[in-house]
Amino acid sequence: MGKSLLDPCFDLPLSGLRPLLDEAYGLTRRYFRSSIYFYFPGMVHFDAPFYKSPSTPHFPGISITGRVCRLDCEHCRGRLLDGMIPARTLDGLFEACAEVKAAGGLGCLVTGGSLGDGSIPLMEFMPTLKRVKEKLGLRIVVHTGLVDENLAQALADAGIDAAMMDVIGSDETIRQVYRLSKNVGDYERSLALLGEYNVPTVPHVVVGIHYGQLKGERAALEMIARQSPAAVVVVALMPIDGTPMENVLPPSPVDVARVILAARFLMPWTPLLLGCARPRGALRSATDVLAIKAGVNGIAYPSEEAYKFAQKLGLRVKLHEECCSLLWRELVPACGST
Repeated sequence: MGKSLLDPCFDLPLSGLRPLLDEAYGLTRRYFRSSIYFYFPGMVHFDAPFYKSPSTPHFPGISITGRVCRLDCEHCRGRLLDGMIPARTLDGLFEACAEVKAAGGLGCLVTGGSLGDGSIPLMEFMPTLKRVKEKLGLRIVVHTGLVDENLAQALADAGIDAAMMDVIGSDETIRQVYRLSKNVGDYERSLALLGEYNVPTVPHVVVGIHYGQLKGERAALEMIARQSPAAVVVVALMPIDGTPMENVLPPSPVDVARVILAARFLMPWTPLLLGCARPRGALRSATDVLAIKAGVNGIAYPSEEAYKFAQKLGLRVKLHEECCSLLWRELVPACGST
């Protein structure tokens, strides 16, 4: 789908989006048949009529920097690391993973705070992650930040199951929100390096990251589509207390649906998910239902409304206790990619 054909996704009112929603939903059913995947990795406690959290999370998050992040981004200020298991040494990381395994866990998300250049200090931990894969057999998802060639090669050598990276499509957002002296090209280079080394890459697009406004999301999607990702995850700004964005209005469910629509039209045979990070309450319920209409293959921590809507549509609901970025491992397009 050419760039000009994405215009309706971002320009039309909700009433005008309805034919596009039908088309996108049809594309998903054409390429992936009639299943939808709901994910409960356990990074937050989640109980619903259709799912109860286990006492021990099956796919926790581990931070190799503890609660330290040097970027001090406008939307986070390091608060997203607060719920992670801290593991700031090589032995500490292996021990944390071993505890996950001993408790019956399936794997873990390895992340951390960023350095001043937008990278995460992963290199020294890569031999440990390879050891975790070989000795413990856990599934490992890594949130990479910006990537250089050495890290891309190390991720491939370690055999990680997915590399996640927030992809920013606006230089202004990179400067003002992330406080980075980088540009959009740096994100595309990171994606290209991961692809060059055949690392399963699952880019994330954060809807409304520019103070709640749509700004670089379209460019981010176009950049991602040029790199043949393993899957794509759409998330949305969650205003966090104690940050400069705590009083920012989050993106509307319709704005999130716009980005999902554009992603589905650009990448019809690529697994597409609505990820963990998105506003809660009524906004979440409305977002989830629109996301299903727009053709997502899966949702992390779905609302009860999403579960009921999926059943109403006759979709086969499949529940998983792992990171949604791993959907690529089992979801093969039903009719090819050409």
